[in-house]
Amino acid sequence: MSDPTPPALRWHLTDEQRLAVDAEVARAAEERVPERLWDRDDTLWGPAGQAEVSDRLGWLDAPARGLEEQTTLEDLAAAVASEGFTDVVLVGMGGSSLAPEVVWHWSGPQNGRLRLRMLDSTDPDAVATVDAATEPERTLVLVSTKSGGTLETVSLFRHFWSRNPDGKAFVAVTDPGSGLEAMAKAHGFRAIFHGDPEIGGRYSALSPFGTVPAALTGADLGALLHGAVGALEASRAPVEQNAAVRLGAAIAALAKTGRDKLALRVQDPRLGSFGLWLEQLVAESTGKHGHGVLPVVDDPAADHGRLPTVSSDRQLLVLRGTEDDAELTAAIEESTAAGVPVLELIVAGDGALGAAFAAAEVATAVVGWGLGINPFDQPDVQAAKDATKVVLAEVADGTPIPGADEVDPAAVLAFVDGLAAPEYLAILAYLPPSADAAAEVGRLRTALAGRTDAAITTGFGPRYLHSTGQLHKGGPAVGRYLILEHDPRAERTIPAPDSEDEPSNPTTSFRTLFHAQSQGDLRTLGAHDRPVLRVSLGSDWLESLAALTTAIQGDS
Repeated sequence: MSDPTPPALRWHLTDEQRLAVDAEVARAAEERVPERLWDRDDTLWGPAGQAEVSDRLGWLDAPARGLEEQTTLEDLAAAVASEGFTDVVLVGMGGSSLAPEVVWHWSGPQNGRLRLRMLDSTDPDAVATVDAATEPERTLVLVSTKSGGTLETVSLFRHFWSRNPDGKAFVAVTDPGSGLEAMAKAHGFRAIFHGDPEIGGRYSALSPFGTVPAALTGADLGALLHGAVGALEASRAPVEQNAAVRLGAAIAALAKTGRDKLALRVQDPRLGSFGLWLEQLVAESTGKHGHGVLPVVDDPAADHGRLPTVSSDRQLLVLRGTEDDAELTAAIEESTAAGVPVLELIVAGDGALGAAFAAAEVATAVVGWGLGINPFDQPDVQAAKDATKVVLAEVADGTPIPGADEVDPAAVLAFVDGLAAPEYLAILAYLPPSADAAAEVGRLRTALAGRTDAAITTGFGPRYLHSTGQLHKGGPAVGRYLILEHDPRAERTIPAPDSEDEPSNPTTSFRTLFHAQSQGDLRTLGAHDRPVLRVSLGSDWLESLAALTTAIQGDS
C-alpha cells in the first residue's frame, strides 16, 4: 500500500477574516499546540489535572492499534459470512453508531460481507421496520456501548435476544469491565471487543466502535486506518505545514468573530452522512459553558450547489478531493464574493475517509483550545438522561406522560416569528428514521429557511440527545427548539432481564421509553430557559408533516 496522502487545507477569506485567522494560527504556533497535543499536555485545555482531558487522548493511537487488530476483525467477518449471516444490526447510540453509518455509505457491502442496518432509535416503528427486514437466524446483532449501560442499547439488546437467544448471533463492543461485557459473557456472545477507556464516544470512529462494523460489512480496513495514521502523523508537523491544526484554529477564530455556525458541504456523494458524525463531534465537544460551534448539516443554503449564504454567523467547511470540479469552484468563488469564509479540507486516495476522520478529530480538539473549553467532556448530556428516568418513574407510579398538542401551522409560525441570525432553530423529530422522514423534515426546514436568515438544523430523536443535545443546553442561549412527535403504530415490549445480576428495565414498553425521552428533553430544555414548542403529528405523521410544510409554504 502506497503512503497515504496527508490532508491539505485551503481557505478563502476577506482581509478582515484573514487577520483573525492568521492571528489564531500564530498563537497556535507560539503556544506549541501540535507538540503539546502529542505530549498529552492537559494544560492545553485548562488547568492541570482537570477531569476528562489527559485520560481522553487515546484516539491519537487508535488507528495504529486498529491495524494490529485488522486480521482478527477480518477473520470474524469472513466467518460470519461463511455461516450464512447476511445482515448486521448495529444497536448503539451517538459515537457508537454515527461513524459506522459513514463508513457504510462510503463503501457499502463488499466481498460478500454483511449488510449494515442501523438502529439508534427507541421508536417502536423503527424497531418493527428492522424486524421486518431481517431474518433472526441470518442476522448478527452488534451491541455497541462504551459504558455498557446505555438505556436504549440495553433495551434493544433484550429485544433482539428475545427474537433469537443464540450467543453466536451476537457481538459486543464495550469498554473493559462494563455491564455489557458481563451480560455478553453470561449470554455466550460470539465475541467481545474492548474499546479504549481513554477514548470518548465521539472520538471513537477509528477504534473498535468503528472498525468492528466496518470489517463486518467488508470495508477496506487497511485503507481506512492507514489514511488515518497518515493524517495523525501529519498533525505532528509545525503549525505552518499542519492542515488539521490550522483548520481548528481557523474555525475557532471565525467563531470568535461571530461566525459560530459551521455549514458543511461534501464533494463526494458517498460522504453524504459524514455531516451526522461531524455534527456530534463538533457540537458535543464545543457546546458548553455558553460557547459552541453549531454544525449545520445539509444547510438549505448549500443545497443544489447554492453554497453562498449572506448570514453573518455562517462559515463553510468543504470536504473535497483533489480533482477539478468547476461547479464547486464557482460556488466557492460566489461564497467568497459574498463575504462568507470558506475552508477547504482536501483528502485524497483510498485512505481519504480515514484521513477525514482523523483530521476532523484533531481540528475539533484544537477548536476547544481556541475557545478555551475542554473538548472531551459533556457536562449537560446527563441532564436529559436523568429527566427521562424521572418521567419513567412517574409513569411507574401511575402518572401518564403529558400528550403534545396537535400540530397547528399557525402555532409553528408564531414560534419562529422574528427568528434571525445569530439565533438558530433546531427541528427535533421524534419520528422513525428513514429516507422518507429525512426528506419530509428537510422540506419543512427549507420552507422555514425561506422566512429567515437564521441557521436551521434537524435531528432525529432520541439520536440527537447523544449528539447536538449537549450544545442545545450548554452552548449559546440563541436556539429555539421545535419538537415533532408521532404516535407509533407498532408496539414492542422490552423483555425483562435474564438474571437478577443485570440492570432492571425502567419500563417494559418501547413506546413509553420513546415518549419519555421526548418529554425528558422538553423538561431539560425548559430548565435551561430555552424556548421549546412540542407538537404531535399523530399516527399519520408523514401526511401531517407534509401538510404542515405546505401550509407554511402557502403563508410565505
